[in-house]
Amino acid sequence: MNKELEQASFSQGGSEKSDVLHNLADYKFYIENHGCQMNVYDSRKIVDLMIDFGFTQTFNSQEADILIFYTCNIREKAAQRVFSNIGFLKNQNTKVIAVGGCVAQAEKENIFKHKGVNIAFGPQVYHKLPSYVSSVLSGQKDKILDIEFEQDKKFGCLHDRREVSYSEFVTIQEGCDNFCTYCVVPYTRGREYSRPALDIINETKTLLKNGAKEIILLGQNVNSYHGEAPYINIGKPKGTWRLERLIQEISSLDGLRRLRYTTSHPKDFTTELMEIHADTPVLPPFAHIPAQAGSDRILKMMNRGHTAREYLDKLKKFRDICPNIHFSSDFIVGFPSETDEDFEDTLKLVREAKYTISYSFKYSRRKGTPAAVMDSQVSEAVKTERLKILQETLLKDQIYYNNQLVGQTNEVLFEKVGRKPKQYIGKNAYSQSVIVESDKNLIGEFANVFIEKASENSTLGRLA
Repeated sequence: MNKELEQASFSQGGSEKSDVLHNLADYKFYIENHGCQMNVYDSRKIVDLMIDFGFTQTFNSQEADILIFYTCNIREKAAQRVFSNIGFLKNQNTKVIAVGGCVAQAEKENIFKHKGVNIAFGPQVYHKLPSYVSSVLSGQKDKILDIEFEQDKKFGCLHDRREVSYSEFVTIQEGCDNFCTYCVVPYTRGREYSRPALDIINETKTLLKNGAKEIILLGQNVNSYHGEAPYINIGKPKGTWRLERLIQEISSLDGLRRLRYTTSHPKDFTTELMEIHADTPVLPPFAHIPAQAGSDRILKMMNRGHTAREYLDKLKKFRDICPNIHFSSDFIVGFPSETDEDFEDTLKLVREAKYTISYSFKYSRRKGTPAAVMDSQVSEAVKTERLKILQETLLKDQIYYNNQLVGQTNEVLFEKVGRKPKQYIGKNAYSQSVIVESDKNLIGEFANVFIEKASENSTLGRLA
């Protein structure tokens, strides 16, 4: 590694302030986040760390001294966006540009080919960012690269959230040991790490105490969670908790109205987890279980660890245990060597699974993954056509389930304002969008809504 890219020296925890800088509050930072829900969680923690260190947050990029870009590398467009935004947001006040997250982990030294970037930091070392920014501002360092994997150290340095929203993410597990051939996560987030259960419970308690009503448990493979248990049986070694036990404990906490988790893997979905859905009121009867494809040949090439029939049988068993359960999924079209027959198998799985809502993407070739060097890459034109067909098929079920809500009363958590005056948009238990009109500000509130009309992507109703 080039000497100018050596990691800056810092105390463990990354919170020691530089002796050179004074009046840190005079330096304003602006943060822009792109990517998954875990990136949202990370970005909120970065904000708190920067403020705790002494910097001042601004929501106007043009007055920022410090620009922080935190983004993912799952798909090519997300990585491209951060580099275009650096040029767009950089201004005469800019003194430090930091690029973090999975894109920094993947690009490494190449990040510094983009003019003006001073700091590149991976998702496991963002707790060190304030010290790194201080080192650059004080002239101690010009460029800093840190892409080490320090998950246990990172979580040990995090502080309680300063400002708590009605809906909060809590990361319980990071990294992945599945090594799906299309995915960069094991290379950018590292191997699986599960946080100790007591740390998660304490963080959740604090969020609920400070106003959160909905908690969303996060992990790259959340249902493989196996965190250190908080209790010790006399004479026995300390054990671990699985996701099922963690959900049971968190669901009993005071103030919790709704509990979700994402993203799960089909092969790790247990019968016990299905039963918990049937018995836990704060856990909605809804599960996101990505299939990715319906062809056994493609699933094997993806290293998914299950067949199409095993996946569908798991959904059937889930519905037998919890009859009101609804599902969503993720799909990739145009994986290397995918034929028309393979794609038709995906459509068959979709028709049988009957999803309430789903997400679909064209295969994106990611450097360093096994799929990137596979033969028979599918053309962009074919991927575009297949995505169109798949989304039309998924939309039919989405419209069907939206229409099934008409005449029902749903409990809705309102998240944002609509395009029209007095219009508010929220999500019901099945993650379907619900729109109402109200003279009262409903943001962050739970309310019962009588559904009167359905459209392709949402439902409309009135407060019950």
